[in-house]
Amino acid sequence: MTIESMKKTKFSQRTYAEWQLAAEEGLKGKPFEELKTLTTEGIILEPLYTKNMLDRLSAALPVQAEAVRNGKQKPGWLVAQEIAADSPADFLAKAKDDVARGNDMIVYASFKKMDWQDHELKELASLITEHPIYFKLTQENRDILRVFEWVESARMENVRGVIFSEEPVDAPVNVRTERIDLLPVHNSGGTIIHELGVALSMLAEKMDAEDFAGTAGRLWVRFAVDTHFFQEIAKLRAFRILWSAFCSAYGQEAPAIPIFTETSVRSYSKLDPYVNLLRAGNATFSAVLGGTDAHTVLPHDFLTNPDPISRRIARNIQLVIKEETHVSHTLDASAGSYFIETLTKEYVDAAWQYFLEIEGAGGYSVVMKSGWLTDDIQVKWLQREKEVSTRKASLIGTNIYANPLEPIKDQEIEYSHLEYATAKRLAAPFEKLRAKSKETLLKTAVLHLGPLKDVKRQSDFVTGFLAVGGIEPLISPELQSADSINRFLAEHDIDYAVLCGPKEKVAEMVPALSTRAAVDIAGKYPAEQLDAWKPYGVWDSIYSGKPITDKLEQILNLGKKAF
Repeated sequence: MTIESMKKTKFSQRTYAEWQLAAEEGLKGKPFEELKTLTTEGIILEPLYTKNMLDRLSAALPVQAEAVRNGKQKPGWLVAQEIAADSPADFLAKAKDDVARGNDMIVYASFKKMDWQDHELKELASLITEHPIYFKLTQENRDILRVFEWVESARMENVRGVIFSEEPVDAPVNVRTERIDLLPVHNSGGTIIHELGVALSMLAEKMDAEDFAGTAGRLWVRFAVDTHFFQEIAKLRAFRILWSAFCSAYGQEAPAIPIFTETSVRSYSKLDPYVNLLRAGNATFSAVLGGTDAHTVLPHDFLTNPDPISRRIARNIQLVIKEETHVSHTLDASAGSYFIETLTKEYVDAAWQYFLEIEGAGGYSVVMKSGWLTDDIQVKWLQREKEVSTRKASLIGTNIYANPLEPIKDQEIEYSHLEYATAKRLAAPFEKLRAKSKETLLKTAVLHLGPLKDVKRQSDFVTGFLAVGGIEPLISPELQSADSINRFLAEHDIDYAVLCGPKEKVAEMVPALSTRAAVDIAGKYPAEQLDAWKPYGVWDSIYSGKPITDKLEQILNLGKKAF
């Protein structure tokens, strides 16, 4: 086929009904509804989005596009990687090196209390007139604020950026000091609707109707971005649209508010930590497509104290995206996507209703003090935990595809990152199981009641299931009788075993079992059948969808404490 003939080739038009029919045939009898996904927020994700679906939003689309573009104003984003230093001199040296290697901001995160000398502040003052600042201050570590005294009056307007502080701060006019911080909502298990609704309620408490523009000029917003790729893109876009609607309620034009984002620790794990690189890359790409103004990538070993190499890799994630995708040259890269535009609108509608619900309950401060918001968030967090426990949601290297031989780091996050140390993380229960397995003497086995080709699927599933708890079982050869099973268990002094084989073979062998080991069976069996087999040592069954953390806890409890 020549280039000319390829240009003339036309594809036949297909309808949604035809596609649905083909999809149903591929499902082989399963209902089409199984292709739809219900999010934690209660929003249905369709398997396919079409122009006809988008046309239903035709009135909303121009409003969405204008709000996103007016809020973003210019393409690109700032790389805002934290700088870890032991002294002011060390900080200055690393800050200069980082901006030379791609960092766009001077990020000071109060890792350790520092006493700044005048000559050091003068050197820092020169830096912050050239690069935006992102200062995260603790109450006892505010000495760095004296830097503004060393900035020349003529260059004071060049000082831009944001300051994170619990206490009021006097800063140059172009430095924003009032934050709308959604990390606490996210880290306590909140959904996207929680984050957006709470953001509006916090804004309602902060805004001064008499000086609307002045108040808005001091505001900045911080979001954590998780690994739900398209949903996180829609979240950031939805915030800008909600902010525009919020301003309209005050009869005001919507001034731009900078959005600062960072990768979420909610899906980070201490287990197989290099997978955190994939999570960070996914979340970062979501953030930049969603229109973040500044972004921080938490290093892959953030939970166990990062080193210079991991910090460099974290910074390079953003640089690679900038250089390879060219997304930094677009204002709203996801505009016009049938899926994202629809999802954005759904988040806008749901978040606005949730905002009204919070306001009806008394506003953000009231629902926080009463526990109303905490309880509402907890319901959704328990739902997330259940999805991970049953492996409906995957944490690669943690609740699936785990390496039981992997060494475990148990260092804790530094005190300066207390907000992350107290964050709810989906991997935490699995980390506890893996730590417990290292302290437990437990002999386990997977028993094959047939040729490997017949039992391999079950055997691999059980081995993977046990690996999540750090358990590496002994794999038996084919065992053709109950006597051979009893001998194998006795010879190897097995504490716990799982039978893998066809149901008729299992039913034949179980009544002749005689062992001290606790025995489970691979596959889903009726409760009545398992009860009937209990006298023979059968304990339970293992199958896809079984709550894995509870089951692994029970298995590890069979072992003895290692000395």
